[in-house]
Amino acid sequence: MTSLPTEEQKIMHEVVIKYKNKKTLKVLTALGEYLGFTIIDPNRKKNIYHINGTPVESGDPKIDMQDLTTIFKGEDIDAKTLRESTWQRKN
Repeated sequence: MTSLPTEEQKIMHEVVIKYKNKKTLKVLTALGEYLGFTIIDPNRKKNIYHINGTPVESGDPKIDMQDLTTIFKGEDIDAKTLRESTWQRKN
């Protein structure tokens, strides 16, 4: 049985690194893959659209959705069960 993450484990810390040499970015990217951190371009244009007046931001296409399987592994959760338990409609 796995334990739930503590509050400190849930916090996503953030740091800004400024660099001059483009080789530095390549090194940081490789290091990020090894150590498990991500690099985000603050100048990246966000694709935001609206559904019924609610803004929705497009996800990062580089995200590996297979990483989510470890979260739900052994939980016997499928899309129908998730919809029924989480997105309950008000009548």
